[in-house]
Amino acid sequence: MREKRNIFSSNVWRFLFSFVAVYLLFLSEKGQERVNIWINLVEFSDKRTSDFIVSQTDLEKDFEKTRVAKWISRKYKVSNDAVREIVEISFSAGDNFEVDPYVIIAVIAIESSFNPLAESSAGAIGLMQVMPLIHRKKFEKYGGFDKSLDVKVNVYVGTEILKNFYLRYGNYQRALLAYVGVSQNSNSRYPKKVLRLRDRLKKLIKTP
Repeated sequence: MREKRNIFSSNVWRFLFSFVAVYLLFLSEKGQERVNIWINLVEFSDKRTSDFIVSQTDLEKDFEKTRVAKWISRKYKVSNDAVREIVEISFSAGDNFEVDPYVIIAVIAIESSFNPLAESSAGAIGLMQVMPLIHRKKFEKYGGFDKSLDVKVNVYVGTEILKNFYLRYGNYQRALLAYVGVSQNSNSRYPKKVLRLRDRLKKLIKTP
């Protein structure tokens, strides 16, 4: 009986000691300060980790763009600075319209060989060979028809057209047939050329 009382007494003292410790650590004014400090430290640590991940992602993407631009510059005999701007705009348009930027870059390569002043006999103009009379309304949001040869405007309008076809047909193969202006039953090699170049560019950035 005495042994049970001793155990009970011991448990009570442990409880009281634990309560006092918890109070001093967390519930008292100083304890609350400690809790706030720990919370701030955790939040700061999480923010630094998040910032590090973002900065790492940005660095990787920047390296990716640089490598692609250098390859294009050599292959198409175009100024590296000019190509780098086109690559940046392509990635921006890709983000804006949720289109693979490498498909955009491949379309530019096939359509105009990265010549922003390119013009076809059918009247298609610019990097993505957009038909300005057909897509006149799309240019209005970017300053009108006069901006049709502007590098950014031309890429954005071309990407919007491609995205609309993608939404209609469900894949790049069929969207590219529509983009180049042929029927869905066409044997045109255009989609394969674009997608083959896209795959080559993606393979390029993965090669050590």
